[in-house]
Amino acid sequence: MRTRLILLLFFILVFHKFNFAQSVVTNKEEAKTTLKKAIDDLNKLDCKSSLDNAQKVLKYSFENDDYSYSAKAYNIIGLNYEEFSDLKKALYYYTEGIKYALKANDVQQIEYLYNNTGNLYFFRLDNPKIGLDYYLKCYKYSKMHGDLLDIAFTELNIADVYFKLEQYEEGKKYLDRIIPTLKDKNEFEMYVTYYTLLGNYYSSKNQNIEAEKNYNLVIERLKENNVEFYKPNEVEIYDEIYKFYKKNNNIAKALFYLEKHDKLQDELELKTRSQDIKFAGTSIDVLEMNNKIQKIATEKKVQDQKMNASSKLVKMSLFFAGILLIFLIFIFKNYLEYRELNKKLNVSHEQLKIAKQKSEEASILKSQFLTNVSHELRTPLYGVIGMADIIESEHKELKNNEYFKALKFSSNYLLSLINDVLNVYKIEDEKFELKFENVELRKEVKTIKQSLKVIARSNNNDIILNFDESVPQFIKTDLTRFSQILINLISNSLKFTKNGHVKIVFNLIEENEVTFIKISVIDNGIGIPEEYLDKIFDKFVQLDVQLQDQYKGTGLGLSIVKKLVELFNGTITVESKINEGTQFNIQLPYVKSELESDISEHEEKAKPHIANLNILVVEDNKINQMVTKKLLEKCHHKCTIVENGQEAIDIIKVKPFDLILMDIHMPVLNGIETSKQIRELGITTPIIALTASDRNEVLDEVQSNGISDILVKPFEFKDLQLIIDRHL
Repeated sequence: MRTRLILLLFFILVFHKFNFAQSVVTNKEEAKTTLKKAIDDLNKLDCKSSLDNAQKVLKYSFENDDYSYSAKAYNIIGLNYEEFSDLKKALYYYTEGIKYALKANDVQQIEYLYNNTGNLYFFRLDNPKIGLDYYLKCYKYSKMHGDLLDIAFTELNIADVYFKLEQYEEGKKYLDRIIPTLKDKNEFEMYVTYYTLLGNYYSSKNQNIEAEKNYNLVIERLKENNVEFYKPNEVEIYDEIYKFYKKNNNIAKALFYLEKHDKLQDELELKTRSQDIKFAGTSIDVLEMNNKIQKIATEKKVQDQKMNASSKLVKMSLFFAGILLIFLIFIFKNYLEYRELNKKLNVSHEQLKIAKQKSEEASILKSQFLTNVSHELRTPLYGVIGMADIIESEHKELKNNEYFKALKFSSNYLLSLINDVLNVYKIEDEKFELKFENVELRKEVKTIKQSLKVIARSNNNDIILNFDESVPQFIKTDLTRFSQILINLISNSLKFTKNGHVKIVFNLIEENEVTFIKISVIDNGIGIPEEYLDKIFDKFVQLDVQLQDQYKGTGLGLSIVKKLVELFNGTITVESKINEGTQFNIQLPYVKSELESDISEHEEKAKPHIANLNILVVEDNKINQMVTKKLLEKCHHKCTIVENGQEAIDIIKVKPFDLILMDIHMPVLNGIETSKQIRELGITTPIIALTASDRNEVLDEVQSNGISDILVKPFEFKDLQLIIDRHL
């Protein structure tokens, strides 16, 4: 956070009111008065007047060899150029000021100039390391000078740089040092800078409640700010708060502070004073040049005292003409460089716009490609997996046939791969949105355990659940994503463990005043080699440790787990030893449920499935017709099949049905339009969409056209039973 572009506070505090009418500075008192006026003008961003007055002080210092006032004048000139982003000239004047301040041994001016040079490198040139070097030099002179405010502001700058370099604990040490001064002085800029940095610190630690509390203190105090010179700092503060809310997916507040940032930035940019500073700056350049010329001329005069007067006049005239010519060439060269740089910037801007447009188009194409691939692969897979299940149910003797088992394994593996790839890219495209609900934790985890028993039995493993007493019965979470994390981790551990156990331990812990649900998944399986521990969360990574086929997977499960954990603003770590086992540790922020924690557990009693329904199947794929019909007959339902939406409407008009299973993508009339027309006829029969597309991508369109629910192909027999029971 940019703190105090040194305004020579010393003069503001100690000088009385002066008359600023003089046009030429002739003594030290007038120099003090004019310098004070230059500072006041800079505070009001009246840069032309500020530079004019600084020039008068500089001229006085040259004429009287007053190095201290030369340093002060150069400091103000540098601040004016920095305000209008002529950073090269600003750096030049700060450097000149440091030379004169060191000559004068003016501790306060050395401190100020080192600080402003540090600001220039850190905030404007984006070079925090060089900025830190200057701030540390400034800190040395601040302590020598002894002004508590100066020391505190320097400590704020140092803390800001360390935060930029992601050395948060080192920066926090300096941040803590200013607390006594902050409480004693209650200085506006120190207050907003300190609490903004403190908010950044807590945000880096994912302590979002504390971070937001500190940002709110800053927002309240900013309402008191009417000083034009501090407006750029306010722009940077809004940008920090916008980044915080964006990082935490609070879109409304992020947009609010982005709008405040952009609005204030636009206001500042409208105040174009570049022409004034250009002309005022030129006169300062001339003054500097004249001062140097004067010194050269004086030395020349001493050397040429014995020369003939007319000869001396000619030589001096030629000398001044040469200097003037060099000066004009220098100005013209700078103009050409500026024009060329401006052309390059315009070209770069256009290239960036084109690159951004291409990137957005590529992202849309990738999303469309994945959607199409998903549909085109899931549709035939529904037929393959469904036919395999039908064959297995009708021909029990094939259950242990190695070719039949290979067929089922390959089809299920392909489906898993498709789902995993889509999940990874959806998370990366930020298409996942968490939907929190009240969840009975122990009950849902036991359901997950039950669903994984088949995998556990295949390797002769036990699944052990362990809940600490501190873990509440109910929490708020996104059950689908939470379950996906657990299922991926537990099934992964079961896959790499034989004749052993997988233990899942739940605890409630507190770190830095934030409460987390800690989940540990512990197995005593084959373990992970140490050199792979930093790679297992990468996409498509499979460990090459001479494993049998039973251990192979898509290489996406752990990548999905890590991305989902980060979506919850949580963390995941892993520990492992070869032939001893592996332990995954997850910490997810705990969100308290509104339900009472002492409600006793209850298990739903098994209900008999509904049978003997008259069901209409609207499906154009012959194989899928066969699979769906077999599954319905297995549930003891009657089935009528039509091949497109128009045929469905025609038959519904003359024959009632208990349920309609509707494919989405069909010729003649698709499932969405068909469902819409059925509802317009006043028919309220439940319609279940059967689709190979991703559920979330079609959900809004499906719900708005009268479809009751969605079943994604390929689905299991029990899923079909459950959805029929739910709607009838």
